[in-house]
Amino acid sequence: MTEKTPAELREQRARLIASTGLTETVLRERAAAFQLYPEHHDIWATVEGIDMHLAELAEGEQSVELKEARALAARWEEKYFELVEKYTPLAVQAAALREWLPTLHRAVESLPAKCRYHDDTTPHGTWREACCDTGIPARRRALAEEGLVTLAEKALSTLTTEEKK
Repeated sequence: MTEKTPAELREQRARLIASTGLTETVLRERAAAFQLYPEHHDIWATVEGIDMHLAELAEGEQSVELKEARALAARWEEKYFELVEKYTPLAVQAAALREWLPTLHRAVESLPAKCRYHDDTTPHGTWREACCDTGIPARRRALAEEGLVTLAEKALSTLTTEEKK
């Protein structure tokens, strides 16, 4: 693998964009709308890869103070969400869950209940998620339904505990 400097990567990026005959803005808009020719799509994917690599390089060049500040901000964010979860009343959490459960049920019900080819969607072996590729949505539906039942039971038990207090 050849190592390129950030300047060489920026130059390569500019040459790639110029080779399409489009501006970067037009290329970006067409990529977002899935309206690129295959050769332009390949170029755009390469440009995105270069951008990610340049971002990683720039992150490595950050000052120690900036890295420490970002780490501190991440710790504060974790602490904030921990406190919100801790001090939000369980009844409020359960009510929100009850409110969203019907929507989640409808979303899960949009998945097929069984594989088109097999009635049993259990995985065959350790490397398969379901009976076949067509059975994967049905298997995921079954797993999601189990999760929703658990969530509903948790919300119900939380409400009963709150009402006893």
